Amino acid sequence: MSSTPPPPRFRRRLLAVMLLAGLVPLVLLGIVAQGALERVLSVSVAPVEAVLDDVSLDLERRGLPRGSLDEARLHLAQAELTRRALVRRVPAFITLLVLVSGGVLAVAAVLLGRALTRPVTTLTEGMWAYARGDLSMRLPATDPPRDELQFLLGQFNRMGQELVAQRERLKSAEQIAAWQDVARSLAHELKNPLTAMKLSLARLSRADTGSPSDATRVTESVALLQEEVDLLMRMTQSFSTFARLPAPRFQDVPLRPLLSEICALYAETSPVPVELVPGPDVSLRADPDGLRRLFGNLVKNATEASPEGAPPVRVALEPATESAVRITVTDGGSGVPTVLEGAALTRGLFSTKPEGSGLGLPISQKITHEHGGTLRLEPAPGGGTLARVELPLLPPSSPVPTT
Repeated sequence: MSSTPPPPRFRRRLLAVMLLAGLVPLVLLGIVAQGALERVLSVSVAPVEAVLDDVSLDLERRGLPRGSLDEARLHLAQAELTRRALVRRVPAFITLLVLVSGGVLAVAAVLLGRALTRPVTTLTEGMWAYARGDLSMRLPATDPPRDELQFLLGQFNRMGQELVAQRERLKSAEQIAAWQDVARSLAHELKNPLTAMKLSLARLSRADTGSPSDATRVTESVALLQEEVDLLMRMTQSFSTFARLPAPRFQDVPLRPLLSEICALYAETSPVPVELVPGPDVSLRADPDGLRRLFGNLVKNATEASPEGAPPVRVALEPATESAVRITVTDGGSGVPTVLEGAALTRGLFSTKPEGSGLGLPISQKITHEHGGTLRLEPAPGGGTLARVELPLLPPSSPVPTT
């Protein structure tokens, strides 16, 4: 990629067109004006002098004085001298007028050209920055736009925001795809040895030992190992499930009944109440099974993070924009230390729960991504964690593949 900015040819061409569009009519006007003045100044006073001569002879025959006639002859001679001087100076005067007008026109063309090309130059700089990979570039644009060029700058900024969002979505998709590969590998590599370990432990638990104390220790060891193996088996099953998540099947889904069903399901086993905040119902094109898994994970995490006596887990549904809906799940647990979104939700598999696999958030992130939405965890204002999901009413037409 070239490291030099594009040449300012557009400004030069615009200036040349403006100068030609102004100078050509100006020169033609000067030529026409010069011809008109020359025709006007070419009118001779000779016929008037002939008339004065006839009048002078008539007065002389009559014996009348000719003083006023001589004065008229003098004025007529002065007019003729002035006419001849103007005839000589007309070309220079027209030329000077054209040059001055051309200079004023050139200055006006330069100033107007800069005013017209400034948004284009700004847009070119922004495109050059995008070509270098700098999507943080934002152009100065008025809101509302004053003209078409300002509207173009505003559209450019919106395009930059969409590109940044798409790049983050692509990062998340790549991260999810990488974790799916890890899940497949772990499921394949761990399942067979864990199965063998479990069979060996079963045979060991049935062994007959002579000493009661040894039998007790063996039994306790077998029980401990059995618990660890069960945990690893559950993790393996979670990895396998994550790797084999089905492709979404989009259909019209009324969201409030689906959330109400999830809240009622987890309220039965939760140490704290689970409440669906009253509000409007929203329907969207989505995969209902994927949404059940997504919000089931979030509500399950919220109930498990809330100790007994904590505030209820609250699930809220509201329109985010004209084309998107927002769902929040708030708990009264210890909360997350900082905001988690994008790739941070799939960075590292860990779980603080005894039976957790660490795949709940990656699965939720994958489902959200397939629906063209965003998932974000943040500290709740009154303590605890607030999980925020924003989903478009229509799924993306060409989603980034995650498998």
